[in-house]
Amino acid sequence: MLFELGGKRKRLIQVIYVCLAVLMFVALVGFGIGGNVSGGIFDAVGLGGGDTASDPRYDAQIERAEQTLQTDPKDEKALLTLARTHFLAGQAAAETDETGQVTLTEGTLSRYREATDAWERYLATKPKQPDDGVATLMIQAYSGSAGADPTRLESDLEGAFEAARVVADARPSAGTNLQLATYAYLAGEEEIGKQAEQDALREAPDATTRSQIKSQVEQAKQQGEAIAKALKRSAPDQTQLQNPLGGLGGTSPVPGG
Repeated sequence: MLFELGGKRKRLIQVIYVCLAVLMFVALVGFGIGGNVSGGIFDAVGLGGGDTASDPRYDAQIERAEQTLQTDPKDEKALLTLARTHFLAGQAAAETDETGQVTLTEGTLSRYREATDAWERYLATKPKQPDDGVATLMIQAYSGSAGADPTRLESDLEGAFEAARVVADARPSAGTNLQLATYAYLAGEEEIGKQAEQDALREAPDATTRSQIKSQVEQAKQQGEAIAKALKRSAPDQTQLQNPLGGLGGTSPVPGG
């Protein structure tokens, strides 16, 4: 089990799961798509999620997009279709209990990973104006994936941050800038986080919203600092680099060694 790991790796895993809890709050409650809420802070300031109902056309759309990409691997429309439909299929695979609590299944996480992989291939084509609608979905996909694979935590946080920047650039508002500030701090992008925080506060419609923004940003700052410290502590020392399996299987010699 994960928490049977010792020392540095155990601390990193613990921080990852705390981070994941914060990210899921931002992605699900913030967007009003999970929990016992109707809307959320992002809805209050003009930012919300979309319809994620199951649709049997997902697989057909994915197949057509993949066929297009066999001919042109850089087809932006096909890559966006892959990102969007894999995400929606992942949402459809999630489970919701009678209280409205959302649980991400293995199927959901697998689809999310395929969605973010397609999104990164899309960004690699250097689009003049990245699609902010799909970027909004990718923020949720990266958030859901964060922590599922500890080796990709940093890249997931960076991916969520970059997607949030696409959205904020395209649709600047209190909500989109709050979102950008949150992910910027989680990803260690402090300067961008500070600017986005100021922009969010300036766009806030009232004192209550400004207070909510300050509270969430403070949480993101604290989590970002905790993640950075945990990653630093978990970095392998020279002995681990020479023997990357050290600490995973005790001190028994490798058979045949």
